[in-house]
Amino acid sequence: MTVKRRIVRKKKKNEAYEALAKVSGVEELERATIILKELAQRNQRKEDIKNKKQTLKKIKKEKTKPQKVQHNIKDEKINRLKELDNLRKSGILTNQEFERLKSDLIN
Repeated sequence: MTVKRRIVRKKKKNEAYEALAKVSGVEELERATIILKELAQRNQRKEDIKNKKQTLKKIKKEKTKPQKVQHNIKDEKINRLKELDNLRKSGILTNQEFERLKSDLIN
């Protein structure tokens, strides 16, 4: 008989817990908790994607900068060579000085 009483008590406790859970809204709270966690994870993923996109943009900008600098350096060298050639043609520089300055500029 004691075994039956224990089983009956457990059933009553389980039934009472389920009834209390329905009344107090525990199931709804658990669902709401799950939904809120999923929303937080979704927002975190969106932030991660946004940060990665910004990082890629920065990397692309940094990659283009050295190329622009190289073009500027080449343009400066060409302009300097033209200046030296004009100085040679006007007689201010000798051919030897021009060649020496040109080799220094190229190297």
